[in-house]
Amino acid sequence: MSIQDHPRYGENPIYLFLEAYIQDVIGYLPKEKSDSIQSMNIQKIFNTQASEWHSVIEEILHLSSNIDVAILDLWYRNREHFKSDSGECDPVWFSQIFTDEYMKDDSQVDVWPEGALEAAKERIKHAQSKS
Repeated sequence: MSIQDHPRYGENPIYLFLEAYIQDVIGYLPKEKSDSIQSMNIQKIFNTQASEWHSVIEEILHLSSNIDVAILDLWYRNREHFKSDSGECDPVWFSQIFTDEYMKDDSQVDVWPEGALEAAKERIKHAQSKS
């Protein structure tokens, strides 16, 4: 099945790249997959100024400088909900849900009321110190 035929990615191939970005931020994207995306030369496809694939995704989706905080905070706070039958955390499932929520017209995923960004950074620091 090609990407165009896939029910999730056919109309929104950018979802595939955003999901890879999310998986990379949470530390679950294999280096080979990251290298493969980089070798696709997506900056030419999307005609961006950026050349590194992370930066290309940030540029074409107009991701904020705090998107990694939003991703990590939601991952650490909710990873227990993203466990497979084997009990392992499922980063692909998380990245799909995050992408769906982020792409909604009224998304609040990366909206930070006063004090929320700082609190999220503290939660991340605490979660990472336990790892």
